[in-house]
Amino acid sequence: MIYILLPALNEAKNIKQIFKNIDKALKQVKRHYQIIVVNDGSTDNTAEIVLSNLAEFPVELISFAQNHGVGQVFRQGIKTICSKADDDDIMISMDCDQTHPASALPFMIETIKSGSDLVIASRYHKQSTTVNLPWIRLIMSDSINWFLKFCFPVKGAKDYSTFFRAYKIEILKKAEKFYKDDFIQQRGFPCMAEILIKLRRFNPQIKEVAFELRFDLRTGKSKMKFISTVLGYLKLIVKEKFRK
Repeated sequence: MIYILLPALNEAKNIKQIFKNIDKALKQVKRHYQIIVVNDGSTDNTAEIVLSNLAEFPVELISFAQNHGVGQVFRQGIKTICSKADDDDIMISMDCDQTHPASALPFMIETIKSGSDLVIASRYHKQSTTVNLPWIRLIMSDSINWFLKFCFPVKGAKDYSTFFRAYKIEILKKAEKFYKDDFIQQRGFPCMAEILIKLRRFNPQIKEVAFELRFDLRTGKSKMKFISTVLGYLKLIVKEKFRK
Protein backbone atom coordinates (compact mmCIF):
# COMPACT_ATOMS: atom_id res chain seq x y z
CA MET A 1 0.00 0.00 0.00
CA ILE A 2 1.14 3.52 -0.78
CA TYR A 3 0.18 6.20 1.75
CA ILE A 4 0.30 9.82 0.58
CA LEU A 5 0.59 12.40 3.38
CA LEU A 6 -0.66 15.84 2.38
CA PRO A 7 -0.26 18.74 4.85
CA ALA A 8 -3.00 21.24 4.03
CA LEU A 9 -3.46 24.85 5.12
CA ASN A 10 -5.95 26.86 3.05
CA GLU A 11 -5.51 24.69 -0.04
CA ALA A 12 -9.09 24.87 -1.35
CA LYS A 13 -7.86 25.98 -4.78
CA ASN A 14 -5.36 23.13 -5.08
CA ILE A 15 -6.61 20.06 -3.24
CA LYS A 16 -8.94 18.56 -5.87
CA GLN A 17 -6.32 18.86 -8.61
CA ILE A 18 -3.74 17.20 -6.34
CA PHE A 19 -6.12 14.26 -5.85
CA LYS A 20 -6.54 13.94 -9.61
CA ASN A 21 -2.79 14.09 -10.24
CA ILE A 22 -2.00 11.43 -7.63
CA ASP A 23 -4.79 9.17 -8.86
CA LYS A 24 -3.60 9.40 -12.46
CA ALA A 25 0.05 8.73 -11.60
CA LEU A 26 -0.61 5.72 -9.37
CA LYS A 27 -3.35 4.14 -11.47
CA GLN A 28 -0.98 4.13 -14.44
CA VAL A 29 1.39 1.89 -12.50
CA LYS A 30 -1.46 -0.05 -10.82
CA ARG A 31 -0.64 0.90 -7.25
CA HIS A 32 -3.20 0.82 -4.44
CA TYR A 33 -3.01 3.96 -2.36
CA GLN A 34 -4.60 6.01 0.38
CA ILE A 35 -4.31 9.77 0.81
CA ILE A 36 -4.14 11.17 4.33
CA VAL A 37 -4.91 14.89 4.40
CA VAL A 38 -3.99 16.69 7.61
CA ASN A 39 -5.91 19.94 7.57
CA ASP A 40 -4.01 22.34 9.81
CA GLY A 41 -6.74 24.74 10.88
CA SER A 42 -7.64 26.02 7.40
CA THR A 43 -9.92 29.05 7.36
CA ASP A 44 -11.16 28.40 3.82
CA ASN A 45 -13.23 25.39 2.71
CA THR A 46 -10.34 22.94 2.35
CA ALA A 47 -11.98 20.42 4.70
CA GLU A 48 -15.33 20.61 2.92
CA ILE A 49 -13.70 19.96 -0.46
CA VAL A 50 -11.83 16.96 0.91
CA LEU A 51 -15.01 15.50 2.38
CA SER A 52 -16.88 16.05 -0.88
CA ASN A 53 -14.32 13.86 -2.68
CA LEU A 54 -14.38 10.82 -0.39
CA ALA A 55 -16.50 8.83 -2.84
CA GLU A 56 -14.19 9.53 -5.78
CA PHE A 57 -10.76 9.12 -4.17
CA PRO A 58 -9.41 6.99 -1.27
CA VAL A 59 -8.96 9.89 1.14
CA GLU A 60 -8.95 10.18 4.93
CA LEU A 61 -9.21 13.60 6.58
CA ILE A 62 -7.58 14.57 9.86
CA SER A 63 -8.59 18.09 10.79
CA PHE A 64 -7.24 20.44 13.45
CA ALA A 65 -9.60 23.15 14.64
CA GLN A 66 -6.66 25.57 14.98
CA ASN A 67 -3.33 25.93 13.21
CA HIS A 68 -0.64 23.87 14.98
CA GLY A 69 2.22 24.07 12.47
CA VAL A 70 3.92 21.67 10.10
CA GLY A 71 5.60 19.70 12.90
CA GLN A 72 2.29 18.68 14.48
CA VAL A 73 0.91 17.83 11.03
CA PHE A 74 3.75 15.39 10.41
CA ARG A 75 3.61 13.99 13.95
CA GLN A 76 -0.06 13.17 13.57
CA GLY A 77 0.20 12.05 9.96
CA ILE A 78 3.12 9.68 10.54
CA LYS A 79 1.57 8.28 13.70
CA THR A 80 -1.72 7.62 11.92
CA ILE A 81 -0.07 5.95 8.93
CA CYS A 82 2.32 3.83 11.00
CA SER A 83 -0.61 2.55 13.07
CA LYS A 84 -2.27 1.00 10.01
CA ALA A 85 0.63 0.26 7.62
CA ASP A 86 2.81 -2.83 7.21
CA ASP A 87 6.59 -2.55 7.38
CA ASP A 88 6.96 -2.94 3.61
CA ASP A 89 4.41 -0.24 2.81
CA ILE A 90 5.51 3.21 1.66
CA MET A 91 4.65 6.72 2.83
CA ILE A 92 5.15 9.67 0.50
CA SER A 93 4.85 13.24 1.72
CA MET A 94 4.46 16.11 -0.70
CA ASP A 95 3.33 19.73 -0.85
CA CYS A 96 -0.33 20.37 -1.44
CA ASP A 97 0.14 23.43 -3.67
CA GLN A 98 0.98 21.67 -6.98
CA THR A 99 4.71 22.49 -6.83
CA HIS A 100 5.56 18.78 -6.47
CA PRO A 101 4.64 16.75 -9.58
CA ALA A 102 2.74 13.53 -8.93
CA SER A 103 4.38 12.14 -12.07
CA ALA A 104 7.51 11.56 -9.94
CA LEU A 105 5.69 9.17 -7.59
CA PRO A 106 6.11 5.91 -9.57
CA PHE A 107 9.90 6.28 -9.78
CA MET A 108 10.14 7.17 -6.08
CA ILE A 109 8.12 4.07 -5.23
CA GLU A 110 10.25 1.81 -7.40
CA THR A 111 13.40 3.24 -5.81
CA ILE A 112 12.09 2.25 -2.38
CA LYS A 113 11.18 -1.19 -3.71
CA SER A 114 14.74 -1.53 -5.01
CA GLY A 115 16.16 -1.31 -1.50
CA SER A 116 16.16 2.31 -0.32
CA ASP A 117 14.71 3.28 3.04
CA LEU A 118 14.24 6.91 2.10
CA VAL A 119 13.96 8.60 -1.28
CA ILE A 120 14.32 12.38 -1.52
CA ALA A 121 13.06 14.28 -4.54
CA SER A 122 15.95 16.71 -4.39
CA ARG A 123 16.40 20.13 -5.90
CA TYR A 124 20.15 19.47 -5.72
CA HIS A 125 20.09 16.47 -8.03
CA LYS A 126 22.02 17.37 -11.17
CA GLN A 127 19.01 16.60 -13.37
CA SER A 128 16.47 18.55 -11.31
CA THR A 129 14.97 21.78 -12.62
CA THR A 130 13.01 24.63 -11.07
CA VAL A 131 10.41 26.93 -12.58
CA ASN A 132 9.73 30.40 -11.12
CA LEU A 133 11.38 29.74 -7.77
CA PRO A 134 11.53 33.12 -5.94
CA TRP A 135 15.10 34.30 -5.42
CA ILE A 136 14.61 34.81 -1.68
CA ARG A 137 13.48 31.19 -1.31
CA LEU A 138 16.43 30.05 -3.44
CA ILE A 139 19.00 31.89 -1.33
CA MET A 140 17.44 30.80 1.99
CA SER A 141 17.10 27.18 0.90
CA ASP A 142 20.66 26.94 -0.44
CA SER A 143 22.14 28.56 2.67
CA ILE A 144 20.17 26.43 5.13
CA ASN A 145 20.82 23.18 3.30
CA TRP A 146 24.55 23.87 3.04
CA PHE A 147 24.80 24.65 6.75
CA LEU A 148 22.74 21.61 7.78
CA LYS A 149 24.87 19.31 5.63
CA PHE A 150 28.00 20.80 7.21
CA CYS A 151 26.67 20.30 10.76
CA PHE A 152 24.89 16.96 10.25
CA PRO A 153 26.28 14.95 7.32
CA VAL A 154 23.77 12.39 6.12
CA LYS A 155 25.08 9.90 3.58
CA GLY A 156 23.12 10.16 0.33
CA ALA A 157 21.29 13.40 1.23
CA LYS A 158 21.78 16.95 0.00
CA ASP A 159 18.26 18.34 0.29
CA TYR A 160 17.38 18.51 4.00
CA SER A 161 14.32 20.74 3.83
CA THR A 162 11.99 19.34 1.17
CA PHE A 163 8.62 17.80 1.97
CA PHE A 164 8.82 15.63 -1.16
CA ARG A 165 10.05 12.28 0.18
CA ALA A 166 9.19 8.58 0.12
CA TYR A 167 9.81 6.48 3.24
CA LYS A 168 9.74 2.77 3.82
CA ILE A 169 7.31 2.43 6.71
CA GLU A 170 9.70 0.17 8.61
CA ILE A 171 12.18 2.98 9.25
CA LEU A 172 9.44 5.36 10.41
CA LYS A 173 8.21 2.72 12.86
CA LYS A 174 11.76 2.33 14.20
CA ALA A 175 11.98 6.08 14.77
CA GLU A 176 8.55 6.20 16.41
CA LYS A 177 9.51 3.36 18.76
CA PHE A 178 12.91 4.82 19.67
CA TYR A 179 12.08 8.52 20.00
CA LYS A 180 8.43 8.13 21.01
CA ASP A 181 6.91 11.62 21.40
CA ASP A 182 10.31 13.26 20.79
CA PHE A 183 10.64 12.10 17.17
CA ILE A 184 9.36 15.43 15.80
CA GLN A 185 9.72 18.37 18.17
CA GLN A 186 10.06 21.28 15.78
CA ARG A 187 6.82 23.18 15.19
CA GLY A 188 7.53 24.62 11.76
CA PHE A 189 9.27 23.79 8.48
CA PRO A 190 12.58 22.76 10.15
CA CYS A 191 10.85 19.55 11.21
CA MET A 192 11.79 18.07 7.83
CA ALA A 193 15.50 18.45 8.61
CA GLU A 194 14.83 17.13 12.12
CA ILE A 195 13.30 13.94 10.69
CA LEU A 196 16.27 13.39 8.41
CA ILE A 197 18.84 14.05 11.13
CA LYS A 198 17.14 11.69 13.59
CA LEU A 199 16.81 8.91 11.02
CA ARG A 200 20.64 8.81 10.81
CA ARG A 201 20.63 6.61 13.92
CA PHE A 202 19.22 3.73 11.87
CA ASN A 203 21.80 3.94 9.04
CA PRO A 204 19.17 4.31 6.30
CA GLN A 205 19.82 3.69 2.64
CA ILE A 206 19.03 7.10 1.11
CA LYS A 207 18.66 7.91 -2.56
CA GLU A 208 18.04 11.33 -4.10
CA VAL A 209 16.10 11.53 -7.37
CA ALA A 210 15.48 14.32 -9.84
CA PHE A 211 12.22 16.20 -10.24
CA GLU A 212 10.88 19.48 -11.59
CA LEU A 213 9.88 22.01 -8.93
CA ARG A 214 6.95 23.93 -10.40
CA PHE A 215 6.38 27.21 -8.55
CA ASP A 216 4.50 28.47 -11.60
CA LEU A 217 1.64 26.08 -10.77
CA ARG A 218 1.29 27.19 -7.16
CA THR A 219 -1.98 28.86 -6.25
CA GLY A 220 -2.21 30.90 -3.06
CA LYS A 221 0.35 32.45 -0.75
CA SER A 222 3.38 30.72 0.70
CA LYS A 223 2.87 29.42 4.26
CA MET A 224 6.54 29.92 5.16
CA LYS A 225 7.42 32.79 7.51
CA PHE A 226 11.02 33.79 6.85
CA ILE A 227 12.23 34.95 10.27
CA SER A 228 10.51 32.24 12.33
CA THR A 229 11.75 29.57 9.90
CA VAL A 230 15.39 30.71 10.14
CA LEU A 231 15.15 30.88 13.95
CA GLY A 232 13.62 27.41 13.95
CA TYR A 233 16.58 26.02 12.02
CA LEU A 234 19.04 27.67 14.41
CA LYS A 235 17.16 26.18 17.36
CA LEU A 236 17.23 22.75 15.71
CA ILE A 237 20.97 22.94 15.04
CA VAL A 238 21.79 23.88 18.64
CA LYS A 239 19.45 21.25 20.09
CA GLU A 240 20.72 18.40 17.92
CA LYS A 241 24.37 19.36 18.39
CA PHE A 242 23.97 18.99 22.15
CA ARG A 243 21.67 15.96 22.08
CA LYS A 244 23.08 13.16 24.28
